[in-house]
Amino acid sequence: MSTQKTKKLSKKLSKYIGDKIYKQKNDILEKQFHHINLTRQKFSEIEETKNTLMDEFGSLQKALEKIQTFKSNDPATIAMQQIRKSTESFQRVMEKHQQHLATFNPLTRTVRKQKFKRPLLTNQIVQSIKVQKKTNAEEVRKKLVNFLQDKSKPEPKKKVEVLADGRKRTHLLYGYDSGGAGSNFTKWLWDNDVLDMFGIVKHYKNKKTRYEPESWEDLTQVLRSLNFTPKEVLEYSIGKIQTKERFLEHRLYRNIEARNASGLEEFIEIYKKHIKSKLPFKSFFYSKALANWCASEDIFFKSEENCRINKDLLIKAWNKKHPEDKIIDKKKK
Repeated sequence: MSTQKTKKLSKKLSKYIGDKIYKQKNDILEKQFHHINLTRQKFSEIEETKNTLMDEFGSLQKALEKIQTFKSNDPATIAMQQIRKSTESFQRVMEKHQQHLATFNPLTRTVRKQKFKRPLLTNQIVQSIKVQKKTNAEEVRKKLVNFLQDKSKPEPKKKVEVLADGRKRTHLLYGYDSGGAGSNFTKWLWDNDVLDMFGIVKHYKNKKTRYEPESWEDLTQVLRSLNFTPKEVLEYSIGKIQTKERFLEHRLYRNIEARNASGLEEFIEIYKKHIKSKLPFKSFFYSKALANWCASEDIFFKSEENCRINKDLLIKAWNKKHPEDKIIDKKKK
């Protein structure tokens, strides 16, 4: 074969390979782009986040660097940080894709030179810094059901306590599962044999079990039962925050950790459904549910293999955080 023919074939082959790679990347972008309507940033939220970060760190650049290097012991946060290092920003990729569509001429295959402005903060950062307001619909429903149920003749629970001098004292508890204000705390006290007012203090000194308030309203009921005043609670809380780092942990980093934990749970919920479907991994990679998750978490998987590797990281983090609900992932090609 002549040298000239060899050159022509190599040019055609390189053009074919180049077009194929371009088409594969473009297909991924197109499918994910059509699956998700990107949430537009609200100007007020951007400004509020920008002002918060500049107030705490002095400049936006320092704030972003600090957030990226923030060290946490939370498995979800560690996994999400690793994933963000090995992937691209979904929002930035979509912005580039939109710019490409706006400047690319498919007939002549030329690209028009044009500069585009893009927001300094991504949606993921804005949503992480913003205080998340969550409502548990299932808990509200259960409380409503309990309230509507007939409890006109409740049966009390009984416990007999033997005092130091040998006397016996009988304790009665009405409305164990009433669902009313303060009932969760009362139930916890009963289950842990805390039967007098000072018992909660002795329990915390001697036992490892701790009460976890389900809401601010629930906590308020507990503090009221201990006769704390709002001023005392505020002073104790501020007394715990003596350094700027400690303040930032409470003000910003806990929101980021909560956001990462929520992102991990959403991903696992999506992947569990995929496991049940018994479909190949490719169907998960191109799914609408994953595209929505990528947009909300500002993560863009560069390839199917990149997605598979990071999926393993998330499953490992989930199994570490929830050993009682481990995921056994059988690899699918």
